[in-house]
Amino acid sequence: MSKSCSPFTAVEGAEGVFAAQSGTLRCSAIRLKSGGLCLYSPVSSLGEEAHESLARLGEVAVLLAPNHYHNKGVAEYVEAFPAARLCCSAPAKVRLEEITGLVFGTLDDLEADMPPDVEVLAPEGLKTGEVWIRVRADGHLVWILADAFSGPKGAIGSYADEVLMLRTFPKLGVADKGAYRSWLDKQITAEPPSLIIPCHGSMVRSPSLVHDMTVLIKSCF
Repeated sequence: MSKSCSPFTAVEGAEGVFAAQSGTLRCSAIRLKSGGLCLYSPVSSLGEEAHESLARLGEVAVLLAPNHYHNKGVAEYVEAFPAARLCCSAPAKVRLEEITGLVFGTLDDLEADMPPDVEVLAPEGLKTGEVWIRVRADGHLVWILADAFSGPKGAIGSYADEVLMLRTFPKLGVADKGAYRSWLDKQITAEPPSLIIPCHGSMVRSPSLVHDMTVLIKSCF
């Protein structure tokens, strides 16, 4: 049996963002304009502590599946939060509905409910329908993402200074390496992130984060 998800706690330096872990997998909660929460990548084994922590933070309004692979916790969260609406990217919708038997809405309503400093991103060149969240906070930039990058294993809520990539991502996640690399290069150049909150492994914060990401991208693509 999987270990229950940890309580959701505030992410330092990212106001309105909270995170919890079930094993090495992370679910992030983003505060919406409505005051409710969007849960990015619901992870299985919700558990009493995580549920109670969410109740203290506010109503769970949206369950966002960030790609078609991150689906194992969705049914559990639908049962726990029946009023929450499901959403995903258009490319992930067909596969997710086939796998889960649930109906997913589009990202349009979610984008309209995001605060001015939070943006939904749809990376180009991927085949999993992955969606990222970009948060501008206190003069720096935070990326919340699923499989495109990861951190090393660490204690719940820990930060690392090493950015990694899942071994399977280049093959299973990317359809057009040129398009993805071009899109990613533009994002990093225009607004370089200082913190990454991935679904896998520790959160990553480092003065050399952009340089390390660039080296990693070049080595993989």
